[in-house]
Amino acid sequence: MVAPGTCENPDCTVATTGKCLLSHGNLAECPHFRAGDSERPTEAAEAPPAVSVEMPPPPKTAGRTFHLGTELGVEDALEVMSARYAHVIGVLGSTDAGKTCFLSSLYLMVSGGSLPAPYQFAGSLTLQAFEDRARGLRQWKGGQLPSQLADHTVLTDPRQPSLLHLGLREVAGERRRIDLLLTDLPGEWTDNLVLRASHAPSFRFLQRADGILLLVDGITLMSDAQRHAELQRMRYFCERLAHDVNISRDTPFVIVVSKSDEIEMQMPPAATELCDFVAGLGFPATKLSAASFSRKPESFKSGTGVFTAIETVLAYRAQDGAVPPSGAPSGERAFSRFRG
Repeated sequence: MVAPGTCENPDCTVATTGKCLLSHGNLAECPHFRAGDSERPTEAAEAPPAVSVEMPPPPKTAGRTFHLGTELGVEDALEVMSARYAHVIGVLGSTDAGKTCFLSSLYLMVSGGSLPAPYQFAGSLTLQAFEDRARGLRQWKGGQLPSQLADHTVLTDPRQPSLLHLGLREVAGERRRIDLLLTDLPGEWTDNLVLRASHAPSFRFLQRADGILLLVDGITLMSDAQRHAELQRMRYFCERLAHDVNISRDTPFVIVVSKSDEIEMQMPPAATELCDFVAGLGFPATKLSAASFSRKPESFKSGTGVFTAIETVLAYRAQDGAVPPSGAPSGERAFSRFRG
């Protein structure tokens, strides 16, 4: 006879033989026997094994990218250029040539509403980076400019360029939206390229540049003891850009003579020689005097020549036809100087 129930003892065959392993004649006396479908009191009913189902990832949706406000890397810049045309401008020069002061002066002009007509500030993805550079210029001791106006540029990744973004808008005429991507590279990059052509790959991103602003210290160019060495270094540097970096020969060069307020806004003959040399390499070249932060504000206004250098590049590109007068409409891909 088969017992109507089950036993908790795994060795007991009472369910099939009707014989209790512990020889209980009355199965109700056995503490392990469970009559009928009774559940075991000490264990929960066994659930069926769970089936693992791998859910597909949620569909990707286009979202807005929020930047930290610090310098942009090349990949960040590509995001900007994939949405609309952006003018890449290389701000280059030796250590202490005034590159960071130039960028800080431009930012303070923009943020203070001091841009010449018809331009207005239209936003920036790197406001924090600009503020970090301009912080020391907002407080002067005794009303005098400090001897060191800006901190030395240090890149987060010494092998990758950093770019600062400024958006401008014309409020008259063609009413273009203009995006600027400006480099801020340490002077050591210039020194390294002068010494070794093997450093050219670091500058290859400038093959996309719409213009080069080459800053040279006006005080140095007027110095009998220093101008010849600096002029020769800048010649070597420009030769490297032309032959090793292979910057396109239709890229305009603007020789920006910095600290010109301290040389009475004179154009040093050495700057003219350098401009002629660059033109001889095949580049459109021009020169101008600039005073990012004037030490003689009663005679020469701070910011003199700064935005003029930017306008020179913009004007050349508009005339050259690389950028349509109305700018690339939003949504068109514009990685190169020509719309794609």
